[in-house]
Amino acid sequence: MSEPVSSAVSQPNVKVETGGEWQRLALISILYFTVRNISNAGQGLIYAVPALAVSFNIWDNLFSPEVLAVAGFLLLSTGGSGVISFLMYKFRVHKQHVEIHHGVFQRRYTNLPLWRIQNVKIERPFYYRPFGYALVVLDTAGSGKEEAKIVAVPESYAEALKKQVLYEKKAHDSPSPERTISYGDSQGRSMSGAEVPILASAEHRNDATEEVLNRRSVKDIIIHGITNNRVWIILGVAAPFYDDLFGIVSEWLADKGLQLNQLVGEQTVAWWQFGLYAFVLLMMLMALVALLSVGGALFTFYGYTLSRAEDRYIRRSGLLNKLEVSMRSSRIQMITAKQDWLDKILKRVNLYFEQNSTASQQVQELMSPNKLIVPSVTETEAIELSQEVMPGCDLKGQSYQVISKRFIQHWLLAVWSIPFLVFFAIGAISLHLDIVVGALVIYSVIGLLLTLRWWRWGISYDNKYVYIRSGRIGIDYQCFEPHKVQQVIVKQSVFMKRRKLATIKFVLASGAVTVPFLPEQYVFTLANNVLFEVESTRKSWM
Repeated sequence: MSEPVSSAVSQPNVKVETGGEWQRLALISILYFTVRNISNAGQGLIYAVPALAVSFNIWDNLFSPEVLAVAGFLLLSTGGSGVISFLMYKFRVHKQHVEIHHGVFQRRYTNLPLWRIQNVKIERPFYYRPFGYALVVLDTAGSGKEEAKIVAVPESYAEALKKQVLYEKKAHDSPSPERTISYGDSQGRSMSGAEVPILASAEHRNDATEEVLNRRSVKDIIIHGITNNRVWIILGVAAPFYDDLFGIVSEWLADKGLQLNQLVGEQTVAWWQFGLYAFVLLMMLMALVALLSVGGALFTFYGYTLSRAEDRYIRRSGLLNKLEVSMRSSRIQMITAKQDWLDKILKRVNLYFEQNSTASQQVQELMSPNKLIVPSVTETEAIELSQEVMPGCDLKGQSYQVISKRFIQHWLLAVWSIPFLVFFAIGAISLHLDIVVGALVIYSVIGLLLTLRWWRWGISYDNKYVYIRSGRIGIDYQCFEPHKVQQVIVKQSVFMKRRKLATIKFVLASGAVTVPFLPEQYVFTLANNVLFEVESTRKSWM
């Protein structure tokens, strides 16, 4: 389960203090800003592609002088903006504060005390690594987004800054009158290639031991890519090209002796043959999508390790961009174990250790400094890691209080009955049997999904942790300590009060979780127990 390796968590080897003078980034940061600007522009162009596709034929005009001129202008402008961003960026680490000035049209100033920084993430883009540079992301307590980035510094300085942050945080949480910081006079490389003092030689460091808790093999990552397919959006982005794609498919089928226009007019080909071709195309498309998903997983999680150094958990992964994210164990708000239907078949679990809620959580889920994901672990590994983070946590061994069947009735009758009756009536009056059948099918599917949702939803409390189970075809488990709850909300509508039912909502730093249609007495008892833990427990988790 574990493997010891060397890791410095004491005072850093390289001095991070830059003094009162503002520092420039390394020239390699121009490339970073340029890539970032191109990426941002590309995200905006995604929404413009359908409009452009409607305006003119993309394939015929792709290499026209006008298009090439526009593309050249965009490349030059993004490259120029990268240079300007570099010139407008400066930082310093002075008197135990990180200060950053950046921005072109809107100037921003960030000032972060070292002891307030909770997480330090080190990224090593592939175009940085040959030159020995890295990007440092600093995140403070209670932030919903990444607070600050030092875009391009030597790897040695990035590691030293991380160690200094951990050192200052630990010293701030456990102050000692004997604490002193003394810098030596030997020389080393600074952020921009200048000279900075060295604190101590590597032989004299009092390093802590870092223990590797989990590694993910290439096989595990491939399984994660297959079971967690996130590239269906590509099909939507490709919508403007469907006509061209249909033409290509038609030509391919014509070469095989199948004419779609003839098939529509008269049945010249057996339906089973047409169905076979359609099935093959569907399988090819699914294979392509799965391949893209696997590729994305390999880029993100290749070389994955989860380690522990004193009170911190550290994740390292990445194929081209090497990422390092750390999180204090005391600040973990919730453990989430997710199993989609394919995960259940393969007996795999995606495990999340969550700290703060993040802005654009779905987009930044994998890169967020506020969430550590352990992809595609076995069920046994999931139990071991859960109990490592929260001792005694037993996600599946609980007796869950299920929600009332009134949940199904509420949504079917109060929400979906009116749309169903409207479409059913329209179909019946106009004598369109397809509308009637469609309404019945959709209503039945909704009923089935609601039933599955009711069947999965439950809650448990064992006097140490609160557990929540949810899902439909797949199943998710959540576990959190009651003393970390920031707010408990109990809701009752007139209908629910008459039925002696209530909804309970827990608000944590990682987000809110809700369980509806529970027995009234159970909800009030649970709420009182959790609030008692909040008021009586004096453990610090910030």
